[in-house]
Amino acid sequence: MQSPVAIISKKLRQRCLVRNFLIFPLFLSTSLSALVSIAPVDIGSKPGLSGNVSGSLSSKSGNTQKDEYSLGMRLQYDQGSEYLTWGTFTYDYGKSNGTKNEDKIYAHIRYIHALDQNGDWTWELFLQSEQDKFKDINERSIGGAGVRWRFLKSDDWGRGYVGMGGFSEKIDYSHTGLNPNEHNSRLNSYLAYTKSFMVGSKVSYIGYFQPKFSETSDYVSSQSAELILPIVGQLNLSLSAKYLYDSRPAVGVDKSDTAYMTSLFWQF
Repeated sequence: MQSPVAIISKKLRQRCLVRNFLIFPLFLSTSLSALVSIAPVDIGSKPGLSGNVSGSLSSKSGNTQKDEYSLGMRLQYDQGSEYLTWGTFTYDYGKSNGTKNEDKIYAHIRYIHALDQNGDWTWELFLQSEQDKFKDINERSIGGAGVRWRFLKSDDWGRGYVGMGGFSEKIDYSHTGLNPNEHNSRLNSYLAYTKSFMVGSKVSYIGYFQPKFSETSDYVSSQSAELILPIVGQLNLSLSAKYLYDSRPAVGVDKSDTAYMTSLFWQF
């Protein structure tokens, strides 16, 4: 006769197998993209060096010729009590019927330093660079600073954050005849939330509102949600959605952009 512990362990393994069986077809049927994790992090939550690597390859042939490639990497160093720093890099490339339909690079580095002993208040410095050929952006560079307040910290309800600051933005366009280069100063405000559940699973949300200081009708806003589910060992699945709105985009570019992303990533 099996012990209660053995019975419970067997049921947990069965549930994991069922979950992975259901998740894998979902991964195959969704477009792939490099991982940009949106979950906010706390100083001391994972001391030392950590990170993840993600990558994907999708190819279709026949009536539709389609190839998608993506690569992502994130590194983080958490000092444990006073500060942490993290950086992320992603690259996405795609072709459909021989025509390139995606080519973008994104890099972001952030430094977070505690303002009080329990880490509810922190200040932040960040730098970001990105390229997106299909938004006519040859290079967009930003550098900024701000403060963050953790207004919620609960095992039952998760963690919530509000951030406020500013940044300088420089945009070099590929076709300057249509889109003159820009140099802007913007407010950076955001609301973030994350909640862990079960073992290794997490749901997160972050929303940004970034108007120009000189002209608040010129603004960028984004809403992102992410669900992370463990698969086996250090291998995880990320399902995310992002909605971006630019009130004054480049000529020939839509004001809104929606993306649904699926990524496998190895965490260390």
